Amino acid sequence: MKNKIPVMDYRQYRRARKLVHACCNYDNGNCIMLDDGEACICVQSISYSLLCRWFRIAVLPLDNSLETALLYRGSMKRCTVCGQPFLPGSNRAKYCKPCAAKVHRKQKNASDRKRRLLCGQLEAKTD
Repeated sequence: MKNKIPVMDYRQYRRARKLVHACCNYDNGNCIMLDDGEACICVQSISYSLLCRWFRIAVLPLDNSLETALLYRGSMKRCTVCGQPFLPGSNRAKYCKPCAAKVHRKQKNASDRKRRLLCGQLEAKTD
């Protein structure tokens, strides 16, 4: 990560440009951190690479899927339900966090339904 600077494609660049406006150092296209008496253009707003360290640490986590796509390319997976990239907690992870909660709830309900049917608490439907 420290050796390689992530390079964005055009769609990622457009999403990052929108995030640049949320940076506390951004002032009408200029970077307050780089200001030494004369205006200096915000490096992150004109580059296809993640050059600004402050942007990488403080602003990029606001867009979780963009952060995952740029910083964790080698270890990211795609959710089997929604297709969004996510950083897995284990090698068995198949779902992003929002989808995992929904899928596990459905699986638990199906398991409980099957268990109740087998122990006789529910009557089998006969048509």
